[in-house]
Amino acid sequence: MRRLLLFPALVVLTSVSSPPAPYLTGYVPIMMSRDELNKSITLLPAQPFRTTGKIYKFNNTLFAIEPYKGVHVFDNTDPAAPVNSGFIRIPGCVDVAVKDGKLYADNAVDLVTIDISQANQPRLVNRQMNVFPEMLPPDRLDMPGAYAKDKRPADLVIVGWKSKTIGE
Repeated sequence: MRRLLLFPALVVLTSVSSPPAPYLTGYVPIMMSRDELNKSITLLPAQPFRTTGKIYKFNNTLFAIEPYKGVHVFDNTDPAAPVNSGFIRIPGCVDVAVKDGKLYADNAVDLVTIDISQANQPRLVNRQMNVFPEMLPPDRLDMPGAYAKDKRPADLVIVGWKSKTIGE
């Protein structure tokens, strides 16, 4: 009987005292210098969708996020046939909100305000720096040590994550 009680106790003790195995993320960061990030918001011609995110409607315009890349702009005057009219490049963007003719978006760690009162001529009107925490890889809850701020040049900001390829 003593042996039967001792065995479960040993199993519990060895499993509790074993350090966890190191976790290797399946992603690598996409980084941009702070200077590049500050100049990164640009209106481009319509782009094809690769990955879709949140969609926001404002007047006759639809704003559809492409995670980490920016916002697709659609003229929705005819809801049966929206027209892809442009793309606002906003690296690190995963969410937007619209109020009073302004689009508020995350630009990696920054909050940017873009005047969209003329949807075909969006204009950056404000940048609040370092409002958000750094983006984490999609498969983790914390930053892998290899990509921590103290392990890379100080002026680099994570603007997204991409899947690792074999051999990386």
